[in-house]
Amino acid sequence: MDRWLQEHLVCPRDHRALKIDGQTLVCAEGHAYPYVDGIPVMLLYDVQPTHVAFHETRSRVASGAPADRSRDATLPSEAVDPFVQDAVAGTCGNMYRQMVRRLIAYPIPELRLPRGAGQAFLDVGCNWGRWCISAAQKGYTVIGIDPSLDAIRAARRVAAQLGVPAAYVVADARHLPFAAGAVDLVFSYSVLQHFDKADAVRALEEIGRVLKVSGTATIQMPNTFGLRNLYHQVRRGFRRPTAFEVRYWSPDDLRRTFERAIGPTRLLVDGYFSLNAQASDRELLAPGFGAVISSSEHLRRLSGRFPWLVVVADSLYVTSVRSLAGPPATASAE
Repeated sequence: MDRWLQEHLVCPRDHRALKIDGQTLVCAEGHAYPYVDGIPVMLLYDVQPTHVAFHETRSRVASGAPADRSRDATLPSEAVDPFVQDAVAGTCGNMYRQMVRRLIAYPIPELRLPRGAGQAFLDVGCNWGRWCISAAQKGYTVIGIDPSLDAIRAARRVAAQLGVPAAYVVADARHLPFAAGAVDLVFSYSVLQHFDKADAVRALEEIGRVLKVSGTATIQMPNTFGLRNLYHQVRRGFRRPTAFEVRYWSPDDLRRTFERAIGPTRLLVDGYFSLNAQASDRELLAPGFGAVISSSEHLRRLSGRFPWLVVVADSLYVTSVRSLAGPPATASAE
């Protein structure tokens, strides 16, 4: 097991230390979690899942066939992992649909954080690890979690292929299997926007718990008042979202909820006209999408001079600093 995980991985139920017993991780209270091909699988199956991946992971572990092992062979340095080829639209957004099974390079985004010096960086909902790769390349000690065992296995393959150190765990954002104060930075992109607000609050409380004092959480969230987002809300008749549909948050709601769960919070523009597209992927996308991204980047830069532009951005970064006093025991969504 990765050294960082050896020191900081705990039971997601009671936060007690774990020991390895054969192919199982066990805490002092007897809670046991499978250790599959070197990957800790720390899901709780008696809670309502947030994604179909919970069921898929449980089925794979129970069957003894955790993934398509034909994909585990070492890939040529220039090849793109088959899992990523299939999943690129689901992880990167609708603009990438034309790239499904046609990728010629990994879409590794630019992480808008200072260079790291070994600080522990937790990516919540990492899937195949695109942000983990970006963070590791900037000098962070990277840990990625996702409820999908297939995605975590792919993330591990991609990291190995690119020669990037990273540790991965199958886990639930609402029940993080890490000790309190273990992490310097928490990052999450295009994940909590799919949670019911009660589940999102629970995940934020867990993020606050695992952050060190003065540690920072940077979470991408969708803004109710973004022009693209308003269009999609109108299309679905402003009905209550279901399943994995996007939940939109107002800026005030984001500030209140994140401050209660973690600490002092500010909002920064991530982008306009999309919830996922990255400027670093401009050359990978169709020309028309490149123009959209360029327009988004222009407005994002202007938002530094004209703060009111935050209010109409579609995608926001919510940045919260873990306060000295710590977050309250509960933080209800507005």
